Amino acid sequence: MTGGQTEPGSNTASILDDCHHEPRTISEAEDQAEPFSVRHEVKYFFGKGIALGLAAMLNWGLPPLVAMMFAGHTPNSAQLQASMGYGRVWFNCTVLMPSVGMFAYCSNVIPGCIGAGRPERIPRYLQRGIIFSLIAMMPLYLLQFFADSIMRSLGVPEVNAIDVGVYCRLMIMSSILTIVDGNIEITLVNLGYARSTTVNSFVCGLALDVGTSFLLIYHLDMGIVGVALSQISVKLGRVIVWGLIICIFGLRRKMCQSPSAGTDVLCRRAEVKTFLGLALPQIMSNFAGWFVFELQVMALANVEGLPKEALAAGSIWVQCEGSLASAQDGWIRITSMRSLVLLGKRDPGAPKAFTLFTVLATIVVAISNVALLIWKDAFCHLVSNDAAVREWLDKILWVLVIHTQTRILSINASVLFVPLDKGMMWTLVMFVCFYIIASPITCSIALTDWVTKDITLKMTACVSNTLIAQIFIFIIGFAYLWRLDWMVAGEVIHRRANNDKREAAQILVDIEQQPAAELTVAGAVFAA
Repeated sequence: MTGGQTEPGSNTASILDDCHHEPRTISEAEDQAEPFSVRHEVKYFFGKGIALGLAAMLNWGLPPLVAMMFAGHTPNSAQLQASMGYGRVWFNCTVLMPSVGMFAYCSNVIPGCIGAGRPERIPRYLQRGIIFSLIAMMPLYLLQFFADSIMRSLGVPEVNAIDVGVYCRLMIMSSILTIVDGNIEITLVNLGYARSTTVNSFVCGLALDVGTSFLLIYHLDMGIVGVALSQISVKLGRVIVWGLIICIFGLRRKMCQSPSAGTDVLCRRAEVKTFLGLALPQIMSNFAGWFVFELQVMALANVEGLPKEALAAGSIWVQCEGSLASAQDGWIRITSMRSLVLLGKRDPGAPKAFTLFTVLATIVVAISNVALLIWKDAFCHLVSNDAAVREWLDKILWVLVIHTQTRILSINASVLFVPLDKGMMWTLVMFVCFYIIASPITCSIALTDWVTKDITLKMTACVSNTLIAQIFIFIIGFAYLWRLDWMVAGEVIHRRANNDKREAAQILVDIEQQPAAELTVAGAVFAA
């Protein structure tokens, strides 16, 4: 080097070196960015997991049970509850599954960039997560205007089809708010504000939801319109509370204003590719598993000779499964978050943390299942005052225990496949386990007389469909993770967090490789 000149390629080398800098700690996520230690992992697991699990329970688990209860005490309860059931299946399959699947983008890139020491990229990731999701959902929002006609063509009674159409058109606004709500929540949790989700879920998911459900569904008897408006009110309330939390904790600059906005362009081909690469496998995974669960619910109504009390018990079983699944959400999310943070740091303790979190989650779920078995009679009396319904529920409650135990194992076994760019492979595994293995077994027992004519066994087989698939899923998933090279996996997460610097480095490389004459001409054209 001489004078004020620099060696050719020195800028490129500087940027490339910066791409491999050691992770630096940020105050909001300091506990997440710490290196692996058993003491810290246990503290992190319970400190964050309890808050997230309680938030999910209040937001997703309890309110649907309360809304169904209020709907069951209205003058036209049979029609309203049937319409809610049909509306749930259609809306979940056409709107909720895709939109929730798109959360995979922020869920994977944000903890990765925290672990890689790139917190300045969080605002852009949040903006992309919301904007890309809304754009992708436009065709599905348009489809909701034809929901009544489609449901009518599928054999749904006219009065229920009309209700479904009204419900789904109103719920477009709920979906938009859900996308904003979900991505903000993911960002806040990764920044270390997990307890704020509990506060928001208590205020909106419990208090506001129960209050609006009582007012609109039960007191004012607004029917399916009241059901939709209640959910819209809750989602709007959650977004408002998030705004207040962001202002109170001074997070506006960290979440909304990107210091690298000039170089980190909002819509870049690489980020669109990353979004699709993370979202599409998760959406397909939802349809491979979640979709089958919805079909499992509908299959109960097609079991020949099943009495109405058994159908009621099956409906209670499904609602209880949703509540227990929500309670597991905290353990699942922190397993994914912490593992991705350590992988982004290229910490060799990542596989140990993943294993520890999975074991702790399994133990916690097992304890809750033991409690459910001990007090199952009290539980049955709590959810129904009909002796026949309680008798049928008691016959299938043990399936719920095994279902929840295998669920936590199967989901934890799958949380790393999408961020490691193995989403399509895992979708294939899900498809095989649900559609090729579990569903034929369930259908042959529950919907035919080939195996048995016993109604109890048929009903048990019907609610065991997902359980069968989950057993194969967690065996395959953990077998793959056992053979995984975790250091290579860490490079994948770290590289994604620094893809903006790699692009900048490549641009400098391309410029420096151009002949001097071309650079002179280019400079003259630019000056002109």
